[in-house]
Amino acid sequence: MTSIDRLDKKDVKEICEICDSVFDKNFHITEKKLEENLFNTEDYFSEGSFIARGIGGKACGFIGVKISEEDEVYPDTAWISIFAVRKDMRHEGIGSSLLEHALQRLSLHGVKRVYLGQDYNNFFSGIPSPDEENIGFFKKEGFWINDMDHYDLEAGIVTNEKIEDFDTEDYEKNYRISVYDGQKNELLEFLEKEFPGRWEFEAETALAEGKSSEEIVLLWSRTEEKIVGYCMLDGAGKEYGGLGPIGIAKKVRGNHVGDYILRESLMQLRKLGVKTVNIDWTILKDFYGQFGFEPERTYRGAYRDIS
Repeated sequence: MTSIDRLDKKDVKEICEICDSVFDKNFHITEKKLEENLFNTEDYFSEGSFIARGIGGKACGFIGVKISEEDEVYPDTAWISIFAVRKDMRHEGIGSSLLEHALQRLSLHGVKRVYLGQDYNNFFSGIPSPDEENIGFFKKEGFWINDMDHYDLEAGIVTNEKIEDFDTEDYEKNYRISVYDGQKNELLEFLEKEFPGRWEFEAETALAEGKSSEEIVLLWSRTEEKIVGYCMLDGAGKEYGGLGPIGIAKKVRGNHVGDYILRESLMQLRKLGVKTVNIDWTILKDFYGQFGFEPERTYRGAYRDIS
């Protein structure tokens, strides 16, 4: 007999053990990460997060849910942030029961659409390591599944000839690179025009929280002295860093300017002491592959509309 109870922070050790048995090690799910990316976030929806227990009270599955606090960016939206059932307890209806409990609570709170992953401070940007079994489960539960995988890419940048060999001379005639130096209005105006929504919101939030100026790379047009591209970094004081999002103004696309700001952003991460770089949630394997990036983790996007 299985019971379904509200998930609580005190369950973190047990659910981490489930994660260790379900998810590949390269997803790096730890107790600390579960606390920081789920229980301690402002958008964690405790009322819709549940844990399943079997004989003897042993945890056999759980679902952690978040609700959007940003009506302009994600109105009536929720995320199934993390969801797992022990492999030896599958095909017994536990996953379906956990999902049903969560969706019922979300519906009562007016949520209209639920995504798998893709939340702020996410563990996954979709179904992790998509295969026939887990894709089939979510299809059966009424989720729309993307027909294309996307990836987290990684590469070492300390000794990377592809970075060294990149010729910047032609780009430097028309563009210049700088790190952020208080140009808040210019940056947010650029993002509002070119990338309104999540990227704009995340950049504004990062600035408000005091993100290091060395972790924001700007691409400027020399003729207009306007921002025409940007790249957000995560690397201050770290050997393992992140890059992205990266965006280029529509009017300068098609000239491989993205290659230039990407290369310069990798150089900036080097200056910060980063040795390995992660680029998450992308389908652009060829674009990033020119600097040696290869898939490290694979996902499949999915969502479900609810009434």
